[in-house]
Amino acid sequence: MKEFKIAKPTKRVDTGIFLKETGWNLFTRDEDFYVSGCDTQKEADDSIAAHNVPEPVEPTVAEKLASVGLSVADLKAALGL
Repeated sequence: MKEFKIAKPTKRVDTGIFLKETGWNLFTRDEDFYVSGCDTQKEADDSIAAHNVPEPVEPTVAEKLASVGLSVADLKAALGL
């Protein structure tokens, strides 16, 4: 399997998402970044340039409460509001 050394990404990367998107592996060796599974250096460079990992979104208070079976109204009642 061919491996291509790529420039260190300047944005967040996720190897699992990259594999699902491209079918190729993204990995590091001795602090260098590599893509394996593609056929050319251009494919490797283009694939990492196109790779965008969504930024994590913090859940709202209502979402956190709902995850444990509570609501904002329950919280207000518990606080006496």
